[in-house]
Amino acid sequence: MVVLRADPWNPDYGMGFEAPPDETPLPRADPFVETTDWSTPLSPAGDAPSDVWFVDGVRRVELRLLAEDDGRTVPGLFGSHAVGAVHCDGSASFGEHRVGRALVLGGGVRPDQVAVRCGEGSIAFAAVTDPSTDPNRPLLRLQELMRAAENELAAWLVGGGAPLVLADGPLRLGEQGDSPVVGVVKRFVRRYLEPEQESLIGLLGRGQRTPVFALHDREGAVRGYSWYARLVDLVPPWHDHAGVVRCEVRAGVGLRQAIVLSDAVTVLLPNFAGRASDPRTPQNLAPVAGLEAWLRHRMGDHGMVRRSLVAWLMSKEA
Repeated sequence: MVVLRADPWNPDYGMGFEAPPDETPLPRADPFVETTDWSTPLSPAGDAPSDVWFVDGVRRVELRLLAEDDGRTVPGLFGSHAVGAVHCDGSASFGEHRVGRALVLGGGVRPDQVAVRCGEGSIAFAAVTDPSTDPNRPLLRLQELMRAAENELAAWLVGGGAPLVLADGPLRLGEQGDSPVVGVVKRFVRRYLEPEQESLIGLLGRGQRTPVFALHDREGAVRGYSWYARLVDLVPPWHDHAGVVRCEVRAGVGLRQAIVLSDAVTVLLPNFAGRASDPRTPQNLAPVAGLEAWLRHRMGDHGMVRRSLVAWLMSKEA
């Protein structure tokens, strides 16, 4: 008998669970660093942290391009990205934000920086190249620029004394550091655990987590620690991985501190679960959703930026 279960995300955003069901788990995960018992969810005790920063970014394609260079045609784009932070310490407030713009060309073609008039001012697009000729690579490169800016902002916050930073999305685990930055990944795109351990995810209740597991690099060294946590109680129509996020920290924090952070974050996250009106509920945390909307305004009006770029291109043809 076929049993159907719903994914709560708006279809325009894909699915929260996109990991192929028959995919072989990555061989570089060790589920037994905290415990060998994966039969029962862990229920952290204690109060949730009262002082936390959320970091996220948004990106936008302003104009797609085809660039010609010595008889070659390569893909490209003008793009913008913005990253920022929300501080929650009993109330919520927007903090630091940064806006970046880039002209990205593929095929190793190196553009010049471009500055265009936009309204009463001007905006500059940094020159960025990517070696691939894949039409999708310029967008992926823009995504990478945004992720790098998020990483820099999180590090800046920690350097300024932030006790806990939750970054939306995966961290760059290969980097050094023992800072209290936790990546919160809301979409399942790959399997890390064998079925015997992954089955525990479906048993998690609100505010519960799996044991911490280690993520290894190709040489077998620990590159980070991770765990799954449930934000809300499971609603009967949903599949059993809905409402769950995967969290990760860099290896530099050490196993003991990773466990401490996993308990604190698991207790904290249900307080910030996404609202029912959010198209990526509940994994898109409420402060992150508000930050995304605020950052889109910081990038400026898309129509105005696009018109300015088209006018600039036309002036080059004159």
